[in-house]
Amino acid sequence: MDYVTMRGLFFAPPEHPRPPSPASAHRSPARRLRDAIEPLACQSIWSPEAAAEYADLGLDDYFAAYVWQRTAALGTPPTPLAVVALGVFDPDLIGPVYEKGVAALRRDDVVRVRLDAPGRTVRRELGPIDADAARAVTALRRGIDAADPLARPLFTGLADDPWPDDPLAALVHACHLLREHRGDSHLAACAAAGLDPVQSNVLTELWCGFDLLTYTPSRGWSGERMDAAVASLRARGLVEGDGLSGEGLRFRGELEATTDAMQQTVVDAIGPDLDALTKQLGEWSDALVAAGAAPPDPAKRQAG
Repeated sequence: MDYVTMRGLFFAPPEHPRPPSPASAHRSPARRLRDAIEPLACQSIWSPEAAAEYADLGLDDYFAAYVWQRTAALGTPPTPLAVVALGVFDPDLIGPVYEKGVAALRRDDVVRVRLDAPGRTVRRELGPIDADAARAVTALRRGIDAADPLARPLFTGLADDPWPDDPLAALVHACHLLREHRGDSHLAACAAAGLDPVQSNVLTELWCGFDLLTYTPSRGWSGERMDAAVASLRARGLVEGDGLSGEGLRFRGELEATTDAMQQTVVDAIGPDLDALTKQLGEWSDALVAAGAAPPDPAKRQAG
């Protein structure tokens, strides 16, 4: 899948304005930080400068580049490990795509592009914010240094990458690190709650404001697997009709609270700067969305 096609699929705005979602009502400090950084962090995914470099180096399948640049945090893992690290995708989709990326592009190259190119995208869209970005990175790095790496494989691998010299590339890298820390933490919480990847997807799409089975298919799952997941969630009393039941709202809220707790050391280390930092990061992220540099759908921003 080329960059233009993939971008067209994920940058489509919702057909109708989305009503407030349960996710938008969950405003813990860790969650507010996560939502503020998402469009910045996802420049590691959506940077057109990165897409052009990957293509120039011989990898013009942008989905393969996406999978490879995320899993490269683990080195060059065997395919089953790469698949499970991403957590919520169908292995039959991710496995061959991962292997295509590995065959096309050296790990050193994919890591270099992922670290360097997003900074050029942010500078093009937001201008010379270098001094403010450097101050934000200093605060974010306090949280990153305090983050617990246990059971967070993607975060731990990324934390071993060299920090970019460019302040805007460093800003994206810092946000990417914390995005993966929360993602790793949330996968651990879902596993501990007895959810498989498809069930986790379904609960997340309903929590974030998507209609039932409108986001989960983007992870490659078959209709049969998705129907089975919905049936199992209904049997557990978590889904009622096409939405979360009262018990489902409570259950999914507890998953979010567990994920928050797994990031408490990050929040504590950033300390009293957190509110101002979150506000600044949110303003930059909103500007990236307004410029068309990140997906505009608020449910996509909350789902990650």
